[in-house]
Amino acid sequence: MRTLSFLGLDAAERPRLNATSIRQLAKLGTVVRWPGLLFAAVLSLAVPPKLPLGLAVLLIWVAVYNAWGMIAISRADDTSILRVGRALTLIDTVSYFLVLFVFGGVGASTSIYAAYILLIVWMVAYDGAEGAMLCVAIFVLGMLALHAALAAYDRIVVGGVQGPATPGSASVSSETPLISPIPAVRLSRREQEVLQLVSEGYSNSMIAGRLHLSENTIKTYVENLLSRLNARNRAEAVAAASRQNLI
Repeated sequence: MRTLSFLGLDAAERPRLNATSIRQLAKLGTVVRWPGLLFAAVLSLAVPPKLPLGLAVLLIWVAVYNAWGMIAISRADDTSILRVGRALTLIDTVSYFLVLFVFGGVGASTSIYAAYILLIVWMVAYDGAEGAMLCVAIFVLGMLALHAALAAYDRIVVGGVQGPATPGSASVSSETPLISPIPAVRLSRREQEVLQLVSEGYSNSMIAGRLHLSENTIKTYVENLLSRLNARNRAEAVAAASRQNLI
């Protein structure tokens, strides 16, 4: 194992599981995925997903590749069963972060994050210390990509700054005073919730607990709000939002 040799961890080689043990472990994974699908479906009733259609497609996708896995495991010989088990676990890691994305972070259920421990267990069983390092590296990169994707989604798809006014709008505003100014910034529902709680003096950790999201996700929302409202701190953001009738 080149990575282990480079790190000086030659003694921590992958466990020498026999083909029968690997097959049983892979079969156990196919069994665990079914209640995992059921849990995601039930969770969607308590925590509305950010992308309902995306969740439905994802659940179908997991069901399809799990069914494929059951067939592949039964047909694999002793030399190829390890590759099948690894492939299923790596697909699981990708699907895991897709689940987090469609739920908008899913800070509402720490069990979602705890589920990654199962993936680490499987990778360690297949590849020992190197499997653990790979799984941790995927988690770090996946979380960075997740936060970037969620921020981009809120900014591009849900939020965004209003376009330039139409030619006739200037004359209308000059002749007839508006009862309330039109906000220059449009916020997503989640951003409005975060902004409202910021205006009430909630800290990031308090907002995370109130909205059932992770504190890192709330931090990202607050930073985006400061940027979009051209504010240097939370007080300026609240003042700017108040002037634009956002709160």
